[in-house]
This record gives sequence, structure tokens and C-alpha cells, in this order.
Amino acid sequence: MSTKTGRAKPLSPEERRTAILDAVIPLLVERGAAVTTAEMAAAAGIAEGTIFRVFDDKNALLHAAIGKTLDPEPILTAFDAIDPEAPLQDQLTRAAEILAARYEKTTALIGMARSMPDHGKSSPEAHRIAHDAMAAVAAALTQLLEPHRDRLTVAPQQAAILLRGLLFANAHQLLHGDEHMTPAQLVDVLLNGIAATT
Repeated sequence: MSTKTGRAKPLSPEERRTAILDAVIPLLVERGAAVTTAEMAAAAGIAEGTIFRVFDDKNALLHAAIGKTLDPEPILTAFDAIDPEAPLQDQLTRAAEILAARYEKTTALIGMARSMPDHGKSSPEAHRIAHDAMAAVAAALTQLLEPHRDRLTVAPQQAAILLRGLLFANAHQLLHGDEHMTPAQLVDVLLNGIAATT
């Protein structure tokens, strides 16, 4: 939005913070903590000094990026948009696609956090945020599965755990190597197993 002078309306501190994180997170996922603040500023289209008017230092920005990636609200909103009338496999495939994109980011950023100088100094609050975020996503996935309870051989909560486990393992290169599976393939395995039909 522009003002009468033709200049863009200044962003509020929270809007500026969000804009910086949105621009920086893909860069961090791709390259890790080695990214410089100058490169972050270039990605966000701002002066480097602007970063330090929003974040105390680079580590504060990195931790904020991890926190934003863990935020469950975008996941919950995307789950709400899944067609409740669609077949179970289609619903689960869409949910798996949403979660796979999240796990790709969180796996990369948590790996980055482990390389940071202050790794191991995370606060109980950070652990609580991560725990609450995972619980919210698990509850939303369980709710998605609940209408299909009669078609499942396990409880919806257990099915949600199994799908999340498959997706999480699939996001770790040390576990899948070059045999990366798509969300659709993982859902097919979850619903139909690995044994060939006779």
C-alpha cells in the first residue's frame, strides 16, 4: 500500500520481522548457518543494518527462524482447507504433502541449530514451544482421520503417529539415502502395506 506521497507505507516492527524471516528462511534451509547477515539482507531487500534494528544479533535471527518454522498455525490452516468429502487416500496425501514441506524446513533448520555456538543452551520455553507445536499438528491430523475410524485397523491417533513417523524418517537423508519417497507413495504404503497382493 502506498501513501499520498507515492512511498510505500512503512512496515510495523512485527511486519518487518515477519518479512525478514519469510525471506531468510529459504536461504537458511538451502545453505545453513554459514549465510551472512549481508546475504540475508540482500534476500530480504533491505540494508544490513535493518536486520539489527529488528534482531539483537545473527543468532537471535536464526532462533526466530526456527520458531517461525515450528509455528503450527499455517499447518492447521492448510489442514482445514482439505476437502472433507475427498477419499481418505486423497485427504492423507494432501496432509502428507503439507507436513513433508514443513519437515524439510524444520529438519534443515534444527540441523543448522546444532551447529550454532550456543547449541545446548536452548531454554525450557523453546522446548515447550516445540512440544506444543508437535502436539497441535498431531491433534489436527488425528481429527482429519477421525471420520474414517471404521476403515482403519488402528485408532486415528495411532494412524497419525505412523504417518508422521514415516514422513519424519523420509525427511532425514541418513535414513532414506537416495531412496526418497513422495508423500503419495508414503500414504500408499501406510494404507496398503508393503506386501504385494497375490
